[in-house]
Amino acid sequence: MTAEEQLYRRAIRVTSIVLVAIAVIGAAAAWLLVGPEGAVAALVGAVVAAIGAIPTQASMLVAHRKPPHVMAGIVAFSWLGKMAVIIIALLLLQGVDGFHREAFAATAVTGIIASLAVDVAVMRKARIPYADPGTSSRD
Repeated sequence: MTAEEQLYRRAIRVTSIVLVAIAVIGAAAAWLLVGPEGAVAALVGAVVAAIGAIPTQASMLVAHRKPPHVMAGIVAFSWLGKMAVIIIALLLLQGVDGFHREAFAATAVTGIIASLAVDVAVMRKARIPYADPGTSSRD
């Protein structure tokens, strides 16, 4: 397993743990403040945050050994796919009576920001070279 694979796997693992913690804390807080409908909305928000975070990390794990144009395509299409899923989910949730939008939004935004923080923290510790060994810029 390469250092990059370890990095991407670690990012997925830490993000998953953080999002589960946010789901539990968000659902418990929403239950106490709003009731069961708030808890359900908070859990849905955590799922949306996971859909926003994990596919990008997984696409990097799959694509990091591919040529740059293939890697860019994989990452771009994973981003496009997750955006489509999120937009469809938001459109469907718009018509649900009793859906607590504030609990949903608070958990989703918290989860997305936390996943970004995980990405930055994990990447900062990485030792991934920016150039291929043995190449010269003078060629």
